[in-house]
This record gives sequence, C-alpha cells and structure tokens, in this order.
Amino acid sequence: MTQLAKSGSSLSEFQLRDGIYFPKNYEQLNSTEHKQKWDAIGKTYYGSQKIEQVPETSPIKQDYTLLGGRPGGTWNKFPMNKSVDSILEIGCGYGRAPLHLSIEKNLRCQKYFAIDISESLLRRLIRVKQEYDFFPGAQFNIICNSAEILPLEDNSVDLVISNCVFMHIPDLQLRNLLSEIFRVLKPGGSFVFNHSFHNKACPSHIIHNFIRSINIFSKNPIYLKQYSAVEIQEMLNAAGIKTKCPQYIVEPTTEYAILPETIKGIPLPFAKAINRSLKPADAWKETLAYGFSAYSDPLE
Repeated sequence: MTQLAKSGSSLSEFQLRDGIYFPKNYEQLNSTEHKQKWDAIGKTYYGSQKIEQVPETSPIKQDYTLLGGRPGGTWNKFPMNKSVDSILEIGCGYGRAPLHLSIEKNLRCQKYFAIDISESLLRRLIRVKQEYDFFPGAQFNIICNSAEILPLEDNSVDLVISNCVFMHIPDLQLRNLLSEIFRVLKPGGSFVFNHSFHNKACPSHIIHNFIRSINIFSKNPIYLKQYSAVEIQEMLNAAGIKTKCPQYIVEPTTEYAILPETIKGIPLPFAKAINRSLKPADAWKETLAYGFSAYSDPLE
C-alpha cells in the first residue's frame, strides 16, 4: 500500500497508527455503544473475515467475488474507465464497493479517503488492499471516526460514494452528514449513494415498524425511520446538493419486499422466497421497493 498522507489541516489533527487515522478523542469514541456494535459486526461482516483465514493457495486470493460477491444496484450503471483525482467513501467497511469498481469498472483515482467507525473493518480493508490492490497507485487515507464531521477541506473531492450506509444513521445526523458531503464535494463533482435510504411505503418496513414500536423496552429510532422519494429529494436539496450537482436522480431499488425476512433476528418462514418472487408492475415498483438510491446525473 502506498504511504498514507495527510490531507488538509483537519486531518492533520488526527493520529496515524498502523495505517489508520484516529481522532484524538478516540478513547471516548471507543466507549460508545454505536462504535462497539459496529466493531463487533465488523469481525464477521459479509464473511469478510475469510480473507484472513484462507490459505495462500485458496481461489479467494485470485477471485475477489468469492469474498463478498458483486455489489449490484446503481453500481451496474457506473461508467467504465472513469478517472478522478479524489474519492471519498462514507462507511467504507472492508472496501467491498471500491474493490468492485476498481476491478470491474476500472475506476481510478489519485487519492482515496475511506471513513468508517469500525476499526475492525478498516483493518480488514488494509488487508483487502494488500491482497487485491484496488485503486493501484492511489494514496490511501483511512479514517476511523463517525462521519458527521468530515476532516476534509471545502470543494476538495471529485467523487463521493456510499453503499447501504445511511439507513444506519439517525435522521438529524444524516442531514448533517449530507451537508458535510456537499461541502467537501467539488462543484460539478459526482456522487453515488447506492441502496442508501429505506422506503417508508414498503410493506415490509411498515410491518417491522409496528413490531418494533410495541417493544417498549428496546426501541431503536434509527430503524423506525424511512423516507419517500420526495422526502429524500427535499433532504438532499436542504443539504446543498444543487450548488454542486444540479442534476441528480432518486430511484427505487429493484429489491422488493412485502414481509420482513427476520423478526428480532429470527427468520420468518418463506418470507425471503416470497420477497424474491415479487415482480411488480411499474405502478407498484416504488411502493414495494425496499429502498432508494441517489446519484448525480450524468455519472460520467
């Protein structure tokens, strides 16, 4: 991996250890329930621990899809051979999305900024970089922190990407994060938020919300919040998107659901098969879609 470098006065205030930038209040951050949860999840997220366990001769070393598959959705529309100076990824995890974009779409950059609250996932990202060398030659800046305040300068990033992250962030924090994203994005820059917002009209979410709401001892307000396409557009506009990306698209995902597939972690019989069998008519797609993606138009 190339030497990690400091970028901007804010990031220079972080402490660089073992290839990861940590905030000075990291001990305080480490004590939060949210971070502890994601550090625990990160130990086995998407089976990513396999990269640390397999022998050198394993096929997974040559075929990245054996580690985490191929992310779909908006990534299928991403252009080939795009090259930018800088990429920022929000909630990077172990690098599943950029790994795919680098190998399958030949996306290239000079600087890659990756931020995630989970130290365990970031350490695995470093391992994945070593094994597959995604974004070859790029300068990697890996940041372990909450993404509410981005340690980057105004108008400094060409492309912002995020995959299935925003539904894990409380509403007010998400709005602050979006404002931060459009602060650091260059005018005319691009963004892709793939499968990032849960759909409030989806029957699966409505059922799940009802079940969650009657549990008076353990309510998680994050997972009681979903959005309509209009609400997402209003939130993006309020965050300042129009000054950076005048044209953008909010569209429903092609994953549909009428039943929650798990209740309190327990699989609901036949729910997964029923949801996978759904082929709604165009008039019902936005209602039954599990979530929404948003991206700049055009992506080129």
